[in-house]
Amino acid sequence: ADSWVVTTSMASGRRDHTATLLPNGKVLVVGGSTTASGVGGPISTTAELYDPSTGKWTTTGSPATARLFHTATLLPNGKVLVTGGQAASSVLSSAELYDPVTGTWTPTGAMSFVRWSATATLLPNGKVLVTGGTGASKNILSSTELYDPATGTWTTTGALNAARESHTATLLANGRVLVAGGFGSSGYLSSAEIYDPATGVWAAANSFTTGRGRHTATLMPNGKVLIAGGQATSNTAELYDPSGGTWTTTGSLITRRESHQATLLPNGKVLVVGGYGTNYLSSAEIYDPATGNWVATASLSNIRALHTATLLSNGKVLVAGGENRASNNALSSTEIYDPLINPTTGAWTITAQLEERMRHTATLLPDGKVLVTGGYSVTTFGDASIYNPTAGTWTQTNFIHTSRQGHTATLLGNGNVLITGGNGFNNDTPSSAELYNPAIGSSATTATMNNSRYLHTATLLFNGKVLVAGGSYLTNAVSRYNSSAELFDPASGSWTTTGAMQIGRNSHTATLLTNGKVLITGGINQVSPYLFSTELYDPITGVWTSANSLNIPRQEHTATLLPNGKVLVVGGYNGSAMFANAELYDPVTGLWTATGTMTEARCAHTATLLPNGKVLITGGRYTGGWRSSTELYDPITETWTMAGALTNGRSYHTATLLPNGRVLAVAGRANGGWTGSVELFDIGLGFTNSWQPQITTATSLLNLGGSLTLTGSKFSGISAASSGGTKDSSSDYPMVQLRSLESSQTMYLNCLNWSATNFISTPVMGFPPGYALVTVFANGIPGTSTIVNFSVPVPTPVVLTSARKLGIGSFRFAFTNSAGALFGVLATTNASLPLSNWTMLGTVPEISPGQYQFTDSQAVINVRRFYRIISP
Repeated sequence: ADSWVVTTSMASGRRDHTATLLPNGKVLVVGGSTTASGVGGPISTTAELYDPSTGKWTTTGSPATARLFHTATLLPNGKVLVTGGQAASSVLSSAELYDPVTGTWTPTGAMSFVRWSATATLLPNGKVLVTGGTGASKNILSSTELYDPATGTWTTTGALNAARESHTATLLANGRVLVAGGFGSSGYLSSAEIYDPATGVWAAANSFTTGRGRHTATLMPNGKVLIAGGQATSNTAELYDPSGGTWTTTGSLITRRESHQATLLPNGKVLVVGGYGTNYLSSAEIYDPATGNWVATASLSNIRALHTATLLSNGKVLVAGGENRASNNALSSTEIYDPLINPTTGAWTITAQLEERMRHTATLLPDGKVLVTGGYSVTTFGDASIYNPTAGTWTQTNFIHTSRQGHTATLLGNGNVLITGGNGFNNDTPSSAELYNPAIGSSATTATMNNSRYLHTATLLFNGKVLVAGGSYLTNAVSRYNSSAELFDPASGSWTTTGAMQIGRNSHTATLLTNGKVLITGGINQVSPYLFSTELYDPITGVWTSANSLNIPRQEHTATLLPNGKVLVVGGYNGSAMFANAELYDPVTGLWTATGTMTEARCAHTATLLPNGKVLITGGRYTGGWRSSTELYDPITETWTMAGALTNGRSYHTATLLPNGRVLAVAGRANGGWTGSVELFDIGLGFTNSWQPQITTATSLLNLGGSLTLTGSKFSGISAASSGGTKDSSSDYPMVQLRSLESSQTMYLNCLNWSATNFISTPVMGFPPGYALVTVFANGIPGTSTIVNFSVPVPTPVVLTSARKLGIGSFRFAFTNSAGALFGVLATTNASLPLSNWTMLGTVPEISPGQYQFTDSQAVINVRRFYRIISP
């Protein structure tokens, strides 16, 4: 498989623009020229955002000034500082700030000097150092200055020893800045110098062998700086060692190039892309510091130079824009390099074995251990065990009260695990439920469900209640299919019935959508053994409605909520065949569309959303037996690639994402019997553990509308991981991801402030309650996750803040309440009617934390119209 995949194009072609990785995971592209260099033409006035979860570009607020050859730097407050550059007929000293939360720009203090082709480096103290560049009269500058985000002002600092432009600036591990090469008054420079922020003075450093400009400079994990290519060179590369201040030559590039981009990959190797030498290039190559050699990798789909390259939090590299002078155009095309495709990586290793079983459950607990309950084999029925990922061992905990398989286990917001239903030891179907308390390691019975059921689903809702739906029950040893649904309230420990599904079913899936509704897909029943049908449950109304049908009827399939909000349904069985095909549900359109097909057909497999946004499919059964193969689905490319194989083929097993990023596959049906084997999957990014960001403390319990605060180490990463030039696109700052343990809903957080040791988010909204993994990424490297708890929003008495007529047929009211609570609106013209006769108008949007606003667009003129606000 090719390592480069073309993604959607930008709205505008651009070269000599900037690309900045934002804390929310998106990439901000600003300015640049819309034509090839030497052709003339307009400068872009726009900015765009790339979303790695969708693979799409959207426009955002436009900067006040069109510019190219400028700089862009992410500040510790989460805003982006854009400075200088060229305008249509002038050189700029102006600067402006982009706010990712609002998508707007505001002016800030202007630099002391106009300049373009300068560099901008974020210092450990939070200030930004801008160096050199070219002035208004095409004079090359030696001046440098500092931007202070606290005051929004600039101050000059020590001048460079040599005026230079098209140079590189690299923040070293010791906090000093290495400036190297560039173009000066005497031509291409081989000189280098070091800035000390403590003194504001530049000191001459040893010169490298060959003068060069428009080269790249990348800080390596060992603290050395790799200089590669550039103008006035052949294809040479050199290493600077800050400990001795020396330069040494290393392996030469395969291809001479300048105006290329270099990116430090998570595995410590350096990817160099595009540029031009004797002609424009599409080639790419990788530097291996272990050997000092360069090896060719897959080429870009487009020839390009003067582009940007950005290391994303998922370890991929986004290349955007640039030029291909042969066609006299600036490119709008973008493409992504995926180091996990070629060669395919990811491997399984055996860990401590458990007693053999199938159709058990596995639940990640708040302490990071895994609770396995129940399951069936000829030797095991109904016990519970705990897996410790740190020790790699199992310990048996107190037996659950009722033997069961085909049951559910749901981690509640209070830390207990709700275990419901299942098929009992005597082939009965218990309606019993119990609560496992990890704090004391034992289980206690709780209220009994209203209906017996097994092979049902259980979903933790946004209001903290658990929706149990469908399943089968036994009558005179005959399986019947349940359409009933009920809700468990952890606060009262009681069950209440809610609306019944339109079709009884088991072996279906239930997925909590980002809008709070629950999507049911497929399964079987006695009328239509293998179901196309899908349904949606609205927790506010308690009503199920039909949704569009699957393209293929299926049971024993999987459904996974993707980071883009869509649902991936994979594989399954229809009585005569297993499927390899997959389809996507879009909650916005309500449509199902076919997506890439797996390499191998399977059912009774598992699907696990990984921190990098891919979905890992493991095992399953097929007509010839039990799969040991595993595959990875990429939502951006909608393609599948094979990953490492399980040591033991299996189906009806479990797969659990652990805080360390590995996936734990437990037991299952295998080889005509059962297995107790347990394996761990490592996706194989290749980083060293000492490079990982680590969380020391995290806010928990966190209320929606509150800020998540983290402390730890290596939040600033081990390197800027970028080229160090004018179009520098760093990734050495914390990207914080939330992943719900129950629903797998994921989001990246905007930040109020970050440093090497802390992160404070903007208010967190739209995230389901309960426990979640918090993962810090820096340089595309994920740290070990911490588990935090999001409180369940409790509605309070409504406080009306405004109510007004907007026009004929439209009425709006607003109120305050708990942040994150769910509300619906009923309306009637006769308040004496029973509530069942009121009309449901819809849900109430939360416009800001704790602030709700509803517009009734059907408020035709009546004598009176009454409203009722309800909360489930």
